[in-house]
Amino acid sequence: MAHVGGQLQAQFMARIRGRDPERCLVVPVDVGKAVAMALVADHYGEMVVEPFEFPLTETGFGLLATAIARASAGRCAEIVRVGVESAGHYHRTLVARLRAEGLEVVELNPAAVKEARAQQLLRRLKSDARDLGAMAELMVRGAGRRPAVRTDALATQAAWVAHRRRKVAARVALANQVIGELDLVFPGLDGCFSDLLRSKAGGVLVSDICDPDRVRRQGIEGLRRFVARRGVALSGPKAAQVVDAARVALRLPSAERAALGRVLAADLALLAGLEAEIGAAEAALSEVLAATPAAVLTSLPGVAVVRASNYGAGIGDPARFPNAAAAYRSAGLVPASYESAGRSRPRQHISREGSVELRQAIIELGRGLAQHEPDFVAYRHRLLDANKPASIAAVAVGHRAHRLAFAMLRDQKPYDPAKWSGSVAAGMTAMAKTQKAHQNDVTCPPPATSVAEGGERHNTTHWRAQG
Repeated sequence: MAHVGGQLQAQFMARIRGRDPERCLVVPVDVGKAVAMALVADHYGEMVVEPFEFPLTETGFGLLATAIARASAGRCAEIVRVGVESAGHYHRTLVARLRAEGLEVVELNPAAVKEARAQQLLRRLKSDARDLGAMAELMVRGAGRRPAVRTDALATQAAWVAHRRRKVAARVALANQVIGELDLVFPGLDGCFSDLLRSKAGGVLVSDICDPDRVRRQGIEGLRRFVARRGVALSGPKAAQVVDAARVALRLPSAERAALGRVLAADLALLAGLEAEIGAAEAALSEVLAATPAAVLTSLPGVAVVRASNYGAGIGDPARFPNAAAAYRSAGLVPASYESAGRSRPRQHISREGSVELRQAIIELGRGLAQHEPDFVAYRHRLLDANKPASIAAVAVGHRAHRLAFAMLRDQKPYDPAKWSGSVAAGMTAMAKTQKAHQNDVTCPPPATSVAEGGERHNTTHWRAQG
């Protein structure tokens, strides 16, 4: 029988059906940076243990465990659930310790806690005690999700993926800063290269001769010899372009340019350090990938260590999702919806309610396939030819890539182009039959959903999602 609260709440209510509410205890825990607050209540909402504070240390955990044990013994509890509000990374050590102790633990979304407090007309009257009350009400209704359980390999993969992601973000920010400094030290040099900092010749110019006066004095052939002595070739036309930029460059006063040059050199050293750390992270991911389910994804065209690792870390253990649709929904890529009194708002954006990391990994996976796998290349072109914006096409291609990748993770079978082509053909046949059936049956309105190419079923508003 369906439950209004969904599958998770249905499973929870089946557990407590027929039990004495006084013997079903909930333990909400509001976590801070160094301390946390908790209480113990039964399913009538009566507090068994008043709110108390404890430090996030082994000593504090002992206080929490003792309070839970005493309340459980005093009520002869049959079910005890500990709910911890997700708080960045601060809650993770406590959750791990609770699980190690054998306690049933669920994680609560801070947004859900805030809404539960708002239902009590306490939206703008926040306190730790009121948050605990809201969390207790959510837990009594069966809210909360079990924390993700990772093997050692999956935990290692997730850690290195997060480390690399942070370093890439830092590299992008620092590279933009370096380009800004370069525009003051040597105006016009950046315009000579499509990607100055990633070009070998550009890197030599920026690090060794980033001075328009010196470049002008070197001349075209002198500049080419200067770069060649550092093991890099610079073509004649490119050297002429750089020398021309040096001749027309607007110059700051010499003293100011010298100071900015030293700053630029320091930032270039930082940038080189970030590049080295990113390389080390990718090497570590390459080592651990073989021990994770995502290793099979490297059989996909355009998917190597980084894309496979990002997707694998976002999914974790694929068994925690009942199907690919549930994993996709958890990424926040499904279209947002609004319907009231029989009316709905069209052209909704994606929900964005879910894992940002998984959302980015799915889009990036689709981008890799759309660059190297012929069927995905053609699929993306069809979307763009149909005047779909590039962002919407990216979401659609990502959705398709996710369905394929999730099946590969689940079955641990490498990519088979022939099998995929057969799946696409079967999906197109099914779509044609469905359309023909509805054309022949004038009494039946067209369905709200359609079968997309490749055998995927999705809501038609998916194409309106913003990437």
